Amino acid sequence: MRIVEGISRADGLADEDRDTAVKLMKVWRQKNERNLLREKYYLGHVRVRDLGIAMPKSLAQKIDPRIDWPRKAVHALADRSVLNGYTSDDEAVTEELRGIYTANSLDLLYRKNLICELKHCCGFWTVTDDGGGYPVISAYPATAAAALWDDARKEIEAGLVVAESKKMPGDTERVPTVVHLFTADSLVVLTRAGGAWRAEYREHSMGRCLMEPMAHGATLERPFGTSRITRAVMSITDDAIRQRARMEVAAESATLPQMWLLGTDKRVTNDGNRYSASMGAINEVTKDADGDAPTVWQSSQLQMAPLTEYFRALACQMSSVTDVPVSFFGVSNDNPSSSDAIAASLEPLVIDAKNLNAENGHALRNVAYMALAVLHGTDFATERDAGNNVNARFMSPAYPSVVSQSDAMLKQAQAFPKVAASDVALEMLGYTDEQMQRINSDYKRAQANQAVLSLLTPKEDGDGDTAQPA
Repeated sequence: MRIVEGISRADGLADEDRDTAVKLMKVWRQKNERNLLREKYYLGHVRVRDLGIAMPKSLAQKIDPRIDWPRKAVHALADRSVLNGYTSDDEAVTEELRGIYTANSLDLLYRKNLICELKHCCGFWTVTDDGGGYPVISAYPATAAAALWDDARKEIEAGLVVAESKKMPGDTERVPTVVHLFTADSLVVLTRAGGAWRAEYREHSMGRCLMEPMAHGATLERPFGTSRITRAVMSITDDAIRQRARMEVAAESATLPQMWLLGTDKRVTNDGNRYSASMGAINEVTKDADGDAPTVWQSSQLQMAPLTEYFRALACQMSSVTDVPVSFFGVSNDNPSSSDAIAASLEPLVIDAKNLNAENGHALRNVAYMALAVLHGTDFATERDAGNNVNARFMSPAYPSVVSQSDAMLKQAQAFPKVAASDVALEMLGYTDEQMQRINSDYKRAQANQAVLSLLTPKEDGDGDTAQPA
């Protein structure tokens, strides 16, 4: 709360922006605890939560099993959403977007922001000016940003980003030192110097907030989406970690000799003697004073099958919750699956990836319009209404084989010849934007060389004589 109070008294901050900044800081602090919890599940830092029934507490503290199923649930979907540049109806705009894409390393930045989106529920994009009129695109996770949603305009009303943080004397955790406040007409840089905050205004003419959310599974009630690491995923992970601990205890117990002596004299067991068994030794059990001998009884071997079956059942539950095939969680079938069975098991995940690409494509299109506005010195609405039809391009989430995709493309080109003359055919075949550029460049170069050779090649005239080229 000290940070909220400090920002509320920031020097140079306007009254309306002061209320907005305080509201955003409260949202960030309120959501940050849950976001950090999901981060722990993603990194596998969650310890076993023992029920205190079948396992001694001292033994539960010694065993430290870990489960990375939440991480697998995130990466299984993220691996099927691969950004492959931008497309546009205008060739000049396409080249400009290609330069922005390369300068900001958007292919790598999208992958990082995508993982944060799936972990927490959303990731945030910001578009600013580098001071020389060139756009700078940055990404921030939900653990370092917060935003207020405008239902009427279906965009962010105001946003906040923790740009820098560090540990202060007397604090147990990192605290913000530089905070960026994004509004519809300005970027406010809040800097902490000592114990006081100072505000610096940088006005812009974008006509909207310079912040765009990339939300996973957004709904009308939850415009900033939901996390892949849901409560069900965390609950199943806790059960799986606990089951791993039980399996470890059972495996250790199975190695102990389960032999019992029935009818022994108490003096034999209470005088400090202990029975032992070792290889190559002869063990003797003597009679007592009355001439009675104890009975040796051996219990049956502990079976691990019920434990492994329950662990398999937990993996199946995780598969049904996340749409990830159960084999991804380390549970495989005895018989190998056919190609059709593998494709059928991946179909729900592919559908999720297509929906994810559609949602993220809308956010990336708005980012592209803001970047073009910074480059051209215009505003967001001007670039959006220019008719350039800018869209983000993704690789196919189904990962089809080269043979099947080539066969399908050949049949489509024969049925629709105009498809063969478009870059869409190259996209469907899985070529990246860089490879498509090289193919088009080499094709144009080959056409130019052919045209030059046709002019230099001698041709025969009507009398059969060779005519020299002009």
